[in-house]
Amino acid sequence: MTKAAAAADIAGSLLGGATGLYRAVVEACEPGVIAGTAFVDPGASLGPNGTWQLMVADGDYVVAGQPIVELIGEATRLGVAEDYVLGPLGFASGIATRARTFRDAAPAGLSIACGGWKKLPVALKPLLRAGLAVSGILPRLVDGDFVYVGKNAVIMLGGVDQAIKAGVAVNHGPVAVQVKSVDEAVSSVRTGAGIIMVDTADLADLADVHAELTRLGLRQTVRLAFGGGVRLQDLEPAAHAGADAVDVGRAILDAPLLDLRMRVVSRLLD
Repeated sequence: MTKAAAAADIAGSLLGGATGLYRAVVEACEPGVIAGTAFVDPGASLGPNGTWQLMVADGDYVVAGQPIVELIGEATRLGVAEDYVLGPLGFASGIATRARTFRDAAPAGLSIACGGWKKLPVALKPLLRAGLAVSGILPRLVDGDFVYVGKNAVIMLGGVDQAIKAGVAVNHGPVAVQVKSVDEAVSSVRTGAGIIMVDTADLADLADVHAELTRLGLRQTVRLAFGGGVRLQDLEPAAHAGADAVDVGRAILDAPLLDLRMRVVSRLLD
C-alpha cells in the first residue's frame, strides 16, 4: 500500500462518521507573498464530490487570517487534500516573501540573482523558481543568454584565460567568470569576459576590482557582480563598491516556510 493510500485509509477510519460535505479554507498565519499556486492541485484527493478554488494569485501580498484556497469535500477527503496544498504553497511563498524583502531593500539599479537553486533537490527547484519569479529576483546571474565559466571549468581547461576563450568560442552571449583577485579580473576582461563575478565574500576585493578596471578604462566594457554569503545589509555597500549585480545564496534559500493552516469552517447542508 502506498503512503497516499494508507493516509486515505486512516482518514476513512477516523472520519467515517462525519457525513456530508464540509467547507475548509487554507489561510495565512502570518503576512507574506504568495507563490507556487500553479503547483496546487488537490482535485484528485478531494474526489468526485469535491471542489476547490484559489482565492489569491501569485505575487499577492496576504495578511494573517486571509483565505488563500477554498476546499469543499467529504471529511475523509479533506484531511488528505491538505497534504497537496500546504507544502507547495508554504515553500514557494516563503521564498517569495524573503526574496521580496531583498528586492525592496536593493538600491536602484542593483540586480539580484539567486543562483544557488542548483544546490537544491530537483523536486524543489520549480517551487524555488516560482518564488523568485514573483519577487523580481533572477534565477541566474543575468537575464538572457550568457556562458557561465565555473571554477571546475577553469581547472579542467587549464586556467581562467583558456576557459574564457573557450566560452567566447561557444558564441552564446557574454562570458561570465569567477575571479579571486584584481589581476584575474583585469586579465579576464582583456581576454574577453563580459561578466566578472568577484566571489570572495569580501567587499574590499570588489571595490579594488572596480577601481582598477575603472583606472584602466575597462569598467564600462564589463558587468561586475559580487557573491559569497551576501546578506540583506550587504546590498547597499555592494552597490557603493561598484557592483552591478549580487548573487544571494543561503540568505534566500534558507527562508522559512510561510506559515499556513487549513481550517474547516462549516458543514454544508445535505
